[in-house]
Amino acid sequence: MRHISAMRARQIARRLWGVLICALFFTLPSLCAAAEKKAEIMPYPRRADTAADPAAEAIADRVLEPAMKEKRLVGLVVGVVKNGRVVVKKGYGVKSFDSPEAPDENTVFYIGSLSKAVTAVGAMLLVEKGKLDLGTPAGKYVKGMPESWRPITVTQFMAHQSGIPQLSNKLPAFEEMLKAAENRPLVFKPGAKQQYNNFNYAVTGRIIASVSDVAYLDYMKRKVFDPLHMDHTGYGIETKNEAISYRPVPPNERAAPNGPAAVNDSAPGQGGKPEPIAHELKGGEYGIPSGHLQSTLADLLKLYHAIRTGALMKRSTYELMVTRANPKFSGTLGWFQRDAGKDSIITKNGAVQGWHSIMSFVSDKGHCVIMLWTSQKPKANNMGKETNQLLNQICGVPVGPDAQAADDLGEE
Repeated sequence: MRHISAMRARQIARRLWGVLICALFFTLPSLCAAAEKKAEIMPYPRRADTAADPAAEAIADRVLEPAMKEKRLVGLVVGVVKNGRVVVKKGYGVKSFDSPEAPDENTVFYIGSLSKAVTAVGAMLLVEKGKLDLGTPAGKYVKGMPESWRPITVTQFMAHQSGIPQLSNKLPAFEEMLKAAENRPLVFKPGAKQQYNNFNYAVTGRIIASVSDVAYLDYMKRKVFDPLHMDHTGYGIETKNEAISYRPVPPNERAAPNGPAAVNDSAPGQGGKPEPIAHELKGGEYGIPSGHLQSTLADLLKLYHAIRTGALMKRSTYELMVTRANPKFSGTLGWFQRDAGKDSIITKNGAVQGWHSIMSFVSDKGHCVIMLWTSQKPKANNMGKETNQLLNQICGVPVGPDAQAADDLGEE
């Protein structure tokens, strides 16, 4: 009886193992898929590591307060990261002339062409997944390109080395823009030179949509904004906590009735109280990846932390993104690079209809400056010089006091 019982026990055990193996066979794929999905949307901590530094804030005050007055800025918010920790996070001026409050880390700004760098992050995630090949002609991914554009690689578009002409007319549809460029020659042989061109990132945005098979904004939300809790980044964001930009009223124009009070009504050449600017997306939505995203200081600090630490992309992907596409030129994939002593400085700035931005960091160290601001002066609003001063005086980065010439073109 004991022999029979032992045999039955072994039979039952074998059956149980069989059932278990079958169960694993059918459930393992779903478990792996769930794990992969979880890894893709691994949330970034909602708060960056912050250690307020009164001495660093005093330096920021000395650098930024005179610049605010000189450049007639309305509101500005700055974040400074030193050795991976946020040591300054402060607002200056006002959100609008109707508000006594300074902008804060959650105030929404249009970020202009800093959108290109954010878009590049999204594209690099596709590269990392093996879905996008930087060396492949972009015409493989985007249909209807002018014949002369078809050999231009993804890298050459992303690094502003495509040679496509400047397209000033903003037509309603991306396809109409391609058609209008059909008979226009390239400005130079792709890869031979570097020339900043906003439409390079209309193409990059379309590449992202084509490869991911979802609309650009949907892709960025799923793969970048939501995983990092960048809750106030995108387009069409409606919030009471927003920064308003202004245009000065010429002397021969009347100020709007009950218009906002200017910071300095008596400034030379000003006719009266400045008027708020209503943001306008000229052309179609194809312009958003290039220069019309909205964001906040808090969200951009999260993005910086995530790309630097590997929370969003692999270190090798990050290094590829911030390395010059061609050693002869400053363009990387979405950014611009320059040397400062032994340090490599990665920068992108932006300007759109009175809203401005800059993000500058040391590629292999935890030093970064991010600024977002609004103005009531149409020109001379570049804050590259002040950005370099903050990197130098707070983080010890050996950069000169003068910023290099802006690589940016204003979005229209």
